[in-house]
Amino acid sequence: MALPLRAAELLDGPQAEQLVQALRHLPRPPRSLHTLMSPQFVQTATSAELATLVMGEPAVAARVVATANSPLYALQQPVNSVGQAITFLGLANVRQMCMQHMLAACFQPRNAAQQQEFDRLWRASSIAGELCQQLATRLRLPDTGSLMTLLVLSFLGRQACAALLDTAALDGLDAYQRAQHEEQALGLVSHELGHLLMRAWDVPLELADEARTLSALRFDPARPMAADRETALTLCALCALLGERIARGQAGAALFDLDTDTSPDMAALRPRLARPPLDALAREWHSPAMLRVVSRLMTAAR
Repeated sequence: MALPLRAAELLDGPQAEQLVQALRHLPRPPRSLHTLMSPQFVQTATSAELATLVMGEPAVAARVVATANSPLYALQQPVNSVGQAITFLGLANVRQMCMQHMLAACFQPRNAAQQQEFDRLWRASSIAGELCQQLATRLRLPDTGSLMTLLVLSFLGRQACAALLDTAALDGLDAYQRAQHEEQALGLVSHELGHLLMRAWDVPLELADEARTLSALRFDPARPMAADRETALTLCALCALLGERIARGQAGAALFDLDTDTSPDMAALRPRLARPPLDALAREWHSPAMLRVVSRLMTAAR
């Protein structure tokens, strides 16, 4: 059954103003983020253009190089520059890293528990992006770069909730319980809060709407969307779910098994996952190459 959640547009005046005031205290991301998200840049940017843009943000460039050398990517030799990172990891992966670091800089932890939650969400976003890129390629879905953009943006609301809530209160809650707690405490669930923040930051409306939709799919099996976007957004929603499980150490023996997974959020996705071409996911997931990718991601997350 769908979990009834309030849309940001339906929040009453005083509650909306209170949330907007709280969000205004968050630093805005750099203007170069909009360039990274633009469809033209995603489709046509060269490695040199990406490297030039990133080098204009020295702090981001340093974090990208450090991330490329982390166990998550398991490079055979260390990289010393953004250009080398692009060479070894690919333009799409490095662009995703840049977006993540630009957005992460907007959230300053108040304590160690909050920092730990931000770190988990960052890892979940990275893992989700890697899974999405691998699976979208195997299913021959077009424009994987735009999917990775949506995945990064879909975690924005989760980061905002972590900044505004006592993160200890969310420990041990499943996705549905967490959503109910967020709505009770803040007036909105995280993906609706993320939509509010994206609009405040002038993220293009189409991107903001699709990032919200993919996050809402795990709570609503009948969520309406354009027919030509259902496959892509469902895959993103699944990868976000699996990425968070890996990042939180909740993978278990069967990370992705529709026959045995009884969680409500996977149940909400199940009808969409049964439709072509997503009905081939189980076969692709258990291919030797994909199992090696998943094993690497799980090892790096420990």
